[in-house]
Amino acid sequence: MSHEFLQEVLAGFSKPQKSLSPKWLYDERGSQLFEDITQTEDYYLTRTEEQIMRTVLGELPAHLGPEPAIAEFGSGAGIKSRRLIKAVEPSVYVMIDVADEFLNASADALRQSFPSVDIHGVLGDFLQEVKLPSAFLDAPSRVGFFPGSTIGNFDKGGAEGFLAGARRDLGEGSRFLLGADLVKDEAVLIAAYDDRQQLTAEFTLNLLRRINRELGASIDVESFRHVALWNGEERRIEIYAEALADQDVVIRDQTFHFAKGERLHVENSHKFTKDSMTRLAGRAGWEVEACWTDPQDWFGVFLLKAQSKI
Repeated sequence: MSHEFLQEVLAGFSKPQKSLSPKWLYDERGSQLFEDITQTEDYYLTRTEEQIMRTVLGELPAHLGPEPAIAEFGSGAGIKSRRLIKAVEPSVYVMIDVADEFLNASADALRQSFPSVDIHGVLGDFLQEVKLPSAFLDAPSRVGFFPGSTIGNFDKGGAEGFLAGARRDLGEGSRFLLGADLVKDEAVLIAAYDDRQQLTAEFTLNLLRRINRELGASIDVESFRHVALWNGEERRIEIYAEALADQDVVIRDQTFHFAKGERLHVENSHKFTKDSMTRLAGRAGWEVEACWTDPQDWFGVFLLKAQSKI
C-alpha cells in the first residue's frame, strides 16, 4: 500500500491541476474523523439516510429473501452494518475497506455481536476488482451494500465503472443497496462540507499529514486551508487543500512547487436526481427495483437489481 501511495502522490503532484484520489483520505485517523463528521449538525447526510433506512430496513427482507449474503463496500466503523444485519439476518457478511487496522477492529466487533453470522474482513480498494470469499459467492442471494454518498466521489465515468464492476463481481440475480445524495440548495451543501466545527477541514488536512508521516514529505500543513466549492454545472461539491503561501514540497528525491492560492484537489461529491441515478444504473447493468427518499428529497436509497443478460 505504501508503494502505491507514493506512486499516486508523485503522479498527482506532477499534474497541472494537482490532485489525489479521495481513497487516500481514509487512513486510521481519517476514518475516525469521517465518523465524527457524520455526527455534526451541519452534515445532514447521515441523519437523513438513517431516517430513510428505518423504512428501508422494514421492507428490505421481502425484497432479499431469507439469509442473503451481503458485501459492504467501504464499511468503515460498521455502524450501518449492525443495523442491516439485525434487519436482514444474513448468512454471510463481508466488510471491504482500505484501512487495515480499522477494518480488523470493526470486523472483530461485529463477530462478537453477531456470532451466528459468517463475517469476513476483506482489505481492498473497491475501485479495483475485489476478491470476495467463496462463502459469499456460493450463496444463492447476493447483495452489495454501499451506503452514505460515496457513489458521488467518483470522477466522471468512475461511478458507472464501479457499478458495472460490482454487477460483474456480485453475479447474476444479485442486488445492490445504494445511498446517493440528491441535488439541493447550495447553502445546505456547502455547510455540510465546511462544518462549523472544522472537522471536515481537519479531514482534508489530515491527508497532507499522512503524506508527511508515511512518505517523509516536507509539507507545511499549517500553510494550507480546506476549501469546499459548489460546481452547479457538474452538480458536485469540490474539495481542495489550498496553499496560503508559496512553498516547495520535497517527497523522496522530487520537489514540487505550490504557489500561493494553488489548490490540491482531493475529492468530488456529485449529487444526483432520481432520473440521473436510474440512467446511471441502467448503463452499468442494473435496474432500479425500489427507491426511498425523505420528505424533502434530500437523499435517496436505491435498491438495484441486476439486469438479465441477453
